[in-house]
Amino acid sequence: MSMKIPRSICPALSLAAALAQTACVGSTPASTFYLLEPLSVAEISVAKPDDMKDTLVLAPIRVPDYLDRPQFVTASGKNTYRLDEFHRWAERLQDNITRVMRQDLAALLQADVVLSNSHKAGPSDLRLVVSILEFHIDPQGQAVLVAHWRVSKDGETIVSEQNSYRLPSTHDDVPLQVQALNQCLNRFSQDLVLRLKTLNMT
Repeated sequence: MSMKIPRSICPALSLAAALAQTACVGSTPASTFYLLEPLSVAEISVAKPDDMKDTLVLAPIRVPDYLDRPQFVTASGKNTYRLDEFHRWAERLQDNITRVMRQDLAALLQADVVLSNSHKAGPSDLRLVVSILEFHIDPQGQAVLVAHWRVSKDGETIVSEQNSYRLPSTHDDVPLQVQALNQCLNRFSQDLVLRLKTLNMT
């Protein structure tokens, strides 16, 4: 046996449903945004920067498609990744990494580091091309950075190598995970400078 709801009650029910939906929308947690940062003044002073003889031209850092998105990416298992909708990069990751590396290299080398699309980039300057292959938190809670880089001059490749970094982090604390990834990136910049020194480029 069905029971009819009086018409006078229907508007009240509609209003209650609308308020319930509004409450659900209002309870959605706010997103947190992150930026990678360059080396601190203290870290640069410990590194004892040397003057570089030439201008270094830096191409925009390349990142794989799986990272070219605002969401923070973590590896949840073999061949599986998780995108966090509530923890995001404040700007395009490629731009953030390029800016941080440019600042790190300029400070460590005490040299003019310019982007390849700048009018300051000369055809005979040293050119550095970096391709990020991996940059995420792995299933074990470690920060992972794998990057391939190449230095050339006058169109000829001088050196082409790959660097890998793994630093302990956490499984669920995103701010600490971002800090660990930031440390990987800064160490990469420091190691690049040390490698350039062995090639008598500084």
